Amino acid sequence: MGSAAKQSAFIIFSDLSKIGPYLTELRARGLAVLAVSQKQGSAMVQRGIGLLGKPDHPFAGITDVSLRDAEDLSGIADQASRWAQDYDIAGVLVGAEVYVEAGQTVSDLLGLPAPGWRASRVCRNKLLQRRYLDEWSPKSVLITGPAADAGRPRAAQLAEHYDGPFPAAVKPLDRESSIGVRVVEDTPALIDAIAELDPGSRLLVEERVQGREYNVDSLVVDGKPLVTMLTQKGTNEDSTAYFVELIHTTPPDNLDDRETGLIVDAQHGVIQRLAFENGFAHAEYRIDDDGRVALMEIAARAPGDACLHLYHLSTGQAVEPVLIDIAMGRPTDYQAVFRRRGRQVYFAHTPGILRDVTADGLEGTTPRWLADTTGIWPALAPVDEHAPATVHELFVLKPRGDELFPLTESSNRAVTAIFDAPLDADIDAEEARIRQAVTIDTDPTG
Repeated sequence: MGSAAKQSAFIIFSDLSKIGPYLTELRARGLAVLAVSQKQGSAMVQRGIGLLGKPDHPFAGITDVSLRDAEDLSGIADQASRWAQDYDIAGVLVGAEVYVEAGQTVSDLLGLPAPGWRASRVCRNKLLQRRYLDEWSPKSVLITGPAADAGRPRAAQLAEHYDGPFPAAVKPLDRESSIGVRVVEDTPALIDAIAELDPGSRLLVEERVQGREYNVDSLVVDGKPLVTMLTQKGTNEDSTAYFVELIHTTPPDNLDDRETGLIVDAQHGVIQRLAFENGFAHAEYRIDDDGRVALMEIAARAPGDACLHLYHLSTGQAVEPVLIDIAMGRPTDYQAVFRRRGRQVYFAHTPGILRDVTADGLEGTTPRWLADTTGIWPALAPVDEHAPATVHELFVLKPRGDELFPLTESSNRAVTAIFDAPLDADIDAEEARIRQAVTIDTDPTG
């Protein structure tokens, strides 16, 4: 008699806190879930690791978890090979930025759909993005940190390599997302930034592009965009030297059809240049009042924060099942017909020890302390398109007693609300109501 058929399984690279919607869908399809996640990280990451193995937690639906650093490519590939001996691997999906190249390697190893080598490599490197995608990019130069004993004169010499306009944006190439990204107003400030670099570390210095900013997200199948959707972004750049994302709005309410077309055309050109094959192309662009479109960055994975939640709430269709279909090479479709407008906001806080979060006047809304409880973002349910403005969740992403720091990078954000409203409603007024209701109590540190 022949050996028994292997069970079908799916490998997902993800932070455990964001695995929920994928886990539910994969289990519903009868697939064993094999997860690769980080060994350490934020409070949410640590909470998730601590909950592995609990029989009454959603993580109990994960068949096997391998906690591995993204740099451990050999270990990840070996783990995937061993899984492939025991299971019929039907797909591989990357939901965390640090695993993009590892996921591409495993997909290629197992002969499964993926973004492709060029897309995966370029999307993980800010400098390569500027060089491969120069047609859509601001002017930039690469600067390598001086030797430890080189002093300020050497930093001044290096600053001369940048001959573009000010203000300029400086972006460390060895950090994720917006960590370490800031604005310098003039040459002396640029010299200061270079002088602070560790010896040999690298900095991308580029023209700071003015204009409105958007997430531009394409579901790509066999090299062709199935659909491209936009999310309006808001950061703290107007009041600080940083670029921390604090507001997402889907669909945008500050674009006309011509501007939307210019941004979408740029995104499709970038996808073609990257030879992007299959998956989610998540990019960020700015457009100024003259119609100039500039690429800020692009990733070969789904967006973070609650961006997928916002697509689900505003269209009524979840994105995660479509991403799974694409990863499995199955026919799929996404009807990006927006029926409501969704928004996520992160709240400013006074640095100090987190004591409490309250929501006075938001009937039916109670802060959900994810980092103290489940460690996992729950699914959200769309409401009728004509329903009044609805607050879906108020999440606290840090545990009580944690120290809150100034909002200089995304990992410092602590409290977020997700809400939506009819397309013709005043979502700004709803945001103001929510902000008025939410209070974050902190105690000063020593």
